[in-house]
Amino acid sequence: TEERLQCSECLRVRYKTQKVSSASLPVIKRPVTNASDTLDSQAQFAPVSLKECLDLMTSDETVDGYNCPQCKKPTTAIKSTKFATFPKVLAMQVRRFELVNWVPQKLDVPVQVPLDQIDLEPYKGRGIQPGEELLPETDDAADAAPASAQADEQAVDEEVVSQLESMGFPRVRCIKAVKKTGNCGAEAAMNWIFEHMDDADIDVPDDAPAPSGPSVDPEAVEQLMAMGFSKERVEKELAKTGGDPNRALDRLLNFDGTEDDVAMTSPEGSAAVATSDDSESASVFELTGFVSHKGSSVHCGHYIANVRQGLGADTQWFLFNDAKVV
Repeated sequence: TEERLQCSECLRVRYKTQKVSSASLPVIKRPVTNASDTLDSQAQFAPVSLKECLDLMTSDETVDGYNCPQCKKPTTAIKSTKFATFPKVLAMQVRRFELVNWVPQKLDVPVQVPLDQIDLEPYKGRGIQPGEELLPETDDAADAAPASAQADEQAVDEEVVSQLESMGFPRVRCIKAVKKTGNCGAEAAMNWIFEHMDDADIDVPDDAPAPSGPSVDPEAVEQLMAMGFSKERVEKELAKTGGDPNRALDRLLNFDGTEDDVAMTSPEGSAAVATSDDSESASVFELTGFVSHKGSSVHCGHYIANVRQGLGADTQWFLFNDAKVV
């Protein structure tokens, strides 16, 4: 992704690119006001289109208390995020949840995704433009955080940490999320946790020394190997999940060790596996599959997958529900 930040006073800009595993899309909570808004008479929210979610993801966001290195004082900044490049396989996560009394609640907002091709070129970043002046080079993380959060880099809001812990997240993960979001509240921290859930170092403290090599719990390795998995795969998945045997087991059961989740593919790429070979121009995608959560709560429920085989007139859809394939 490409993040653009502009100070509202000096109008200087900063661009930052970052590699991410998926695009995290917000949804618009639009309550149903009349029956014509939806085909489901029991629905609480009207459907939103994928385009609306993409528009919201790439829209401008106001950052109050931005510590501008040019103005040398707290100001207001405008931040936006767009695609820096496009992969052969693009995974999108729709954030259909919100905090209600500090408890995450699922939002049953239907998201309409076109079955034909969609061009994401309008959502691609362009980098620095003629006439723009860059902000002085400083610590990006420190500048992006509100000035109040910079007073003590290591200080975290213990109330927010406690709220996140009460939701079942490990303390190390909660502290890291609060720090990464600049003490901006439980909702921002929770969103960060969901977006980085698959990071291998999500449960590694920021001040932990860098490991000299892969290190995993031998007991956990033996337990997973007893289930029939090879030692090489077990150690690989444990390393990816920060040594968490439960998350490693989930990956061992659901992945073959060579691929990640996929959602949309570019017709230009014949490979069905995501690679790091990004393209500057392959912006046209077509839906090849989606995963749905069944259940009323984010804490429990069941996932099913719908996968598309073939494109155009030869399309067939298959439903994967545990061992059942339709």
